[in-house]
Amino acid sequence: MNLILKISGKFFDEEDAEKLKTLKNTVNELTNEGYRVGIVTGGGRTARKYINIARQMGSNEAFLDLLGIWASRLNAYLVIFSLSDLAYMKVPESLEEFTQAWSYGKIVVSGGFQPGQSTAAVAALTAEASNSKLLIVATNVDGVYEKDPRIYSDAKLISKLTTTQLRKILETSQSVNAGTYELLDPLAIKIIERSKIKVIVTNYNKLSRLTEIIKGEEIASIVEPE
Repeated sequence: MNLILKISGKFFDEEDAEKLKTLKNTVNELTNEGYRVGIVTGGGRTARKYINIARQMGSNEAFLDLLGIWASRLNAYLVIFSLSDLAYMKVPESLEEFTQAWSYGKIVVSGGFQPGQSTAAVAALTAEASNSKLLIVATNVDGVYEKDPRIYSDAKLISKLTTTQLRKILETSQSVNAGTYELLDPLAIKIIERSKIKVIVTNYNKLSRLTEIIKGEEIASIVEPE
């Protein structure tokens, strides 16, 4: 069974090598469980730093997106180097390059592909291209909440929801500006729906228990495509 693991850029903001070691161990465990794994990385603080500076200089959104893409690819190379010989050693820069890299049978780690497209959309596209029926989104919260848990202490986690319900939750906070993409953007949701890809949203601090999360034995949110 193939799966794609989308890692939030915030994972890299913590600058913790132990987290990368945990990621490698998790990938090994998933492989032993019979999964073929692809990974997509966000840009995180590095992307936001360069985007903010360039925005102050008056750069347009397309150029700002490119800065975010290059930052996400830098994070992807960090993951590749941590995985060593388990990984395909080049970060794909398009879906065509991803499919070619995937054919070699190794773990493929991607960042952004093109301006106007979030790494969440890249994760959905690579899941579709690799015939993965499972996309895991590892972020800095335990799952999908009815409202932002970082702002509202009474926010409740939703254990199961549909893509339609998720779309409604995200509508109030969705942004199209570079560096501000949310959990899943509209393009990612459309791809998930058309290819019937199940999404699990979980906390990247729980990567060591990812097999249990997939089995439904740990707290997470399951998003079913409609």
